[in-house]
Amino acid sequence: MEPQAEIAAILEEGKTDLHTACKLFDSLETVDLEFLLGTWKGRDFHTGHPLDGILKKLKWYGKAFHDADNVDPLLFEFIKGKVVAIDPVPFMSKQKLTEAAGGEARMRMVEFRGKLSAAIIYDHLPIHDHLRKVNDNLLLGMMDLKGDTQAFFFLLEKVEK
Repeated sequence: MEPQAEIAAILEEGKTDLHTACKLFDSLETVDLEFLLGTWKGRDFHTGHPLDGILKKLKWYGKAFHDADNVDPLLFEFIKGKVVAIDPVPFMSKQKLTEAAGGEARMRMVEFRGKLSAAIIYDHLPIHDHLRKVNDNLLLGMMDLKGDTQAFFFLLEKVEK
């Protein structure tokens, strides 16, 4: 099955298992930093991780890639559709959401699971979000949090401006 069709089937089903998600991720094309520039809308990709569904409940919007040293890894949509960059440190420690000054992460090419591809490296947290290309407008992301025993998966869809 083609990756895009497999993702559609998983989304229709509502979830998949970790093994299937890892196998799908590993089969995908890599991306470079330039490909990521712009804003991407986030979507859940459930695999049984404790964070599954949390971002959606909090109105997670996605991520913004301004340049190699300035990435907003957490955008949330608030009242009247206003999209705001949120500081990931209070978010991950389950404190009140705090607006970020901007650029709380950077992007670099990182070898992960045998392939060199773009990754988001958080400035103040032991997190790398590794990204692979489903098609020109869709990415599958795998969050690698130091000490977490299971990866968290998400989708990013390019926002056309």
